[in-house]
Amino acid sequence: MKGQNTVIGQVQDDEALTHALTEKKHIARATERKIDAIEFEMSRDMGRPKSVASKTANDGPLTRTAPNQFHTDFVATDFQSTVALSMQTTELILGQTDLQAAPMAQIESVPLLEEAAILFATGQTKVAEHMLRSAIDLDNLGTATSLAWFMLFDLYQIEQNQYAFESLSLDYAGKYETSPPIWRNSDANKDAPASKDESAVPSLTFPSKLDGEIIKLLQKLNGFSENSKVLKLDFGRVKTVDPVGCGLLLRAIRNLQKTKHDLVLVAAQNLTEQIRSILEVGRRDETEAPWLLLLEILQLLQLKEVFEEASIDYCVTFEVSPPAYEAPTNKVTTAVPEPVSEEDNSDRFLMPKSIEGSTDALVKQIAAFAKDHQLIILDCSQLERVEFGASAQLLNGLVPISSSKDKSIQFHEVNYLVMHLFNAMGLKNVAAIFPRKQS
Repeated sequence: MKGQNTVIGQVQDDEALTHALTEKKHIARATERKIDAIEFEMSRDMGRPKSVASKTANDGPLTRTAPNQFHTDFVATDFQSTVALSMQTTELILGQTDLQAAPMAQIESVPLLEEAAILFATGQTKVAEHMLRSAIDLDNLGTATSLAWFMLFDLYQIEQNQYAFESLSLDYAGKYETSPPIWRNSDANKDAPASKDESAVPSLTFPSKLDGEIIKLLQKLNGFSENSKVLKLDFGRVKTVDPVGCGLLLRAIRNLQKTKHDLVLVAAQNLTEQIRSILEVGRRDETEAPWLLLLEILQLLQLKEVFEEASIDYCVTFEVSPPAYEAPTNKVTTAVPEPVSEEDNSDRFLMPKSIEGSTDALVKQIAAFAKDHQLIILDCSQLERVEFGASAQLLNGLVPISSSKDKSIQFHEVNYLVMHLFNAMGLKNVAAIFPRKQS
C-alpha cells in the first residue's frame, strides 16, 4: 500500500507540473498575441500592411532569433550580468549605480593610487599610466582595484587617447560584466553624423514605463524613419519595463537594422538595467521578448563578453542553444543624457579646466563666492588636472573658508586622478569630495 500511495503521489505531482507548464505557455502566447494586436492596430492606422518583422497571432510565440538575425546598430554603454554580483560597499558607491556617490572622507586611502595621482599631477603621465596598468594587471588592491581602472580611464580621457580608452573598456567589461565608462568627446562629437547637427536629428524620448503604450511613440518613430536616416532614441527616463513593451521595442529596433538607419542611443545602460531587473535565470514566464531585447542591445553595444554571459543565462533558462554574437554593421553613436540641473548654476562655483602655478586669484574668487553661500559647491565637471604644488596652495587657501562658522565646502564631479591627489594632500579634511559618476 505504501508503494502504491507513492506512485499515486508521483502521478499527481506530474499532472500538477504539466498543468503549470501548460498555463505558462498560454500566458506566453497571450502576451505575444497582445504584442501582435498592438502592432496590427498601428499598421492599420498608418494605412499600410503590417511590417514583415512582426507576426500574426497564428504564428505562435515570439520565435528565438537565429544567429544571422542579430544585425546591430548600437555602441557601448552599460549593463550588469543577469545574475546579481556580490559587490563590496566601495564598489557599489563608485560603480555604475544610481546611488549617490559618497564623499572622499568615507573612502579608504590607497597609497599606491595616491602615488599615481601625484605622479600625474607632477607631469609624469607615462609613469602614472604604467603604475595604474600594473595595479590592474596584478589585481592585488582588493575592492580598491576598481578605482585604479577609473583613474586610468580618466587619464586616457584627459590625454585624448581614445584607442587606449576603448581597449581598456573591453577589458573592463570582461572583468566586471558591466559596461565601461563612456568616451566623452571634448569638442564636437566625432562619431556623430558628419552632415547633420545633432539638434537636427529626430529624437524620441521613451517614458518612465516601457509597456504597450509606447506604440504611440513607435508610430512617430516610423514617421521619423521615412524622412531621416539618423534617429536618436533616449531611454534615460525609463524606470520600469514589461514584456509587451520589450516585444514592441525589439521589433522596432530590428526593423531599423533592416533599413540600415544610423542611431544615436542615449542611456542604453539604464534600459539594460531595467530589463535585467525583471529577469531571473531559470524562470520562464510570459515571453522571451525581454531576454531577446537584452541580447539585442548588448550586441548593439558591442559588449561581446557580457553578451555571451547573458546568452548563457538565456540558454539555461529556455534550454536552447545560445545565439552567436555578431558585431554591429551600421553606424551607432552612444550619448549620455543631457544634464538636468536641479539647482541654479549660481549656486555652484565652476572650477577651471586646469589648476597650476599660483592659486591666489582662484582662492579669492572662491572666497568671494563663499560670502553669499553657506554651502560652497565647487563644480569640477570641467577640471582635468591640478598641479601638485597648486594643490597645496589650494588647500592652504580653503582652510580659512572652511573654518568659518556655518560654512561648508564640497567638491562635486571630481575625476579620480584629482580625487586621489586631493586625498593625498589632505583636502578631504577641509571639504567633502564627491567623485564623478562613471556612466
